[in-house]
Amino acid sequence: MKRFRKLLILSIALLLLQGCSQSQADTPESESEPELVEEVTTPTDEYETESIDEIAENDIELESEPELIEEPEVEPEVETAGIRIQFVGDIFLHQGPMDVARTGDRTYDFRPFFTHIKSFIDGDLAIANMEVPVDAQGGNEQLSSFPLFNAPFEILDGLQYAGFNHLISANNHSFDKGFEGLINTVNNFERAGIAHTGMSRNWDDFNTPTLIDKDGIQVGIISYTDSVNGEEWRVPEASLAYAVRRFRSDSLDDIPRMIEDMEGLREAGAEFVIVALHWGAEYGDAPVEMQRVIARQLIDAGADVIMGKHSHTVHPVEWHYREDGSRGFIMYSLGNFMADQTRLTAASVSAQISTGTDNLMGMYFAGRTQFGMLVSLDITRDTNNEIRIDTANILPTLCMRDFSGSTLGTLDGVSVMPLVGGEMPDFVTDEQMRTWGRVAYEHVVNIAGSGDITVTSAD
Repeated sequence: MKRFRKLLILSIALLLLQGCSQSQADTPESESEPELVEEVTTPTDEYETESIDEIAENDIELESEPELIEEPEVEPEVETAGIRIQFVGDIFLHQGPMDVARTGDRTYDFRPFFTHIKSFIDGDLAIANMEVPVDAQGGNEQLSSFPLFNAPFEILDGLQYAGFNHLISANNHSFDKGFEGLINTVNNFERAGIAHTGMSRNWDDFNTPTLIDKDGIQVGIISYTDSVNGEEWRVPEASLAYAVRRFRSDSLDDIPRMIEDMEGLREAGAEFVIVALHWGAEYGDAPVEMQRVIARQLIDAGADVIMGKHSHTVHPVEWHYREDGSRGFIMYSLGNFMADQTRLTAASVSAQISTGTDNLMGMYFAGRTQFGMLVSLDITRDTNNEIRIDTANILPTLCMRDFSGSTLGTLDGVSVMPLVGGEMPDFVTDEQMRTWGRVAYEHVVNIAGSGDITVTSAD
């Protein structure tokens, strides 16, 4: 721009000079021939002379430096966090599975029970209901089954091998071996290195909230049971108030206290709240209306998940939507995951699975305590810092007894089977066993499946 203005000034000066010269030439001094006026030329390098610079600087206002325009600050993108939480129902050890797992004098190995399901248990948090006390007398002494249970310590090793890292321990069998048995069970959880929620040895245990950090999401868990099978007399009266959290599942009387407990969990830092409820009648296929009301009121009050259990059979699952459009997930009962509650014998299993696909009622009624489900919830924190459940998936399962040894590879074997797409794993070739798997799959899907919930398929 400066150079242009200098050139403009010089051009004007030259024009003026040429005009003056032309005027002088047009005015004759005499009648003699006019003198020739040589054309004045100026070298281009004279455009940069000091005099021109001075003229430009003195007579023309120089253009100021352009103002710098600041770029608007762009806030960094907030990455979404995502975790998977998985749930299964009851770990319920009767004498049969304990005999199968025995490897020596007071030694056991439950890991083979979970060999075929473990690849599906991949959650950041994988939760199971530990239905019975564990090594309540110490040293795997005085192990027992129904009606007062005491399971071997090694069941905890088996569950961790399967992929579980959290147990729910408040249930109707919590007092089976008295308060000492409860204390020993909690000590054994700690010894095995597996977290739990439910049983409390003292007020400090009771008042310490269960908070679990998974990928920056603070998960809180609180657990209640509506029954201890009338075994309160086995626990000192002073300890009853904290040994397990109790509630009534046949009325709404305890809802305000449970809401206060959830609010306390939130105040302690929980961003996602799971409420585990041991409740209802056994062996049915659906909750009663009061259970539905309780579960939905707890979701409305801030619970994100209801983990129901105790019936030993699968109940429906559902989404419940709050007034603001957000939703929580309710599992009324997850059924048995690892159990042999049907008192199966080789003859009864043979009778059940030999009825064929046209007449499966005998298999259905005798076998449905062997049916369960692995529920997987995918949870995210979005860019608005809101935590939500994105998806829910069900994998039906069958806890199978194999008395022939031809299917599981061991005589009288026990195994939790994944029923992907309704089929047993390929190595199960016995068609009657595969039929049993199809029955289990259809039953779980028919009972539990509903809208916006996926079922694991073979694709």
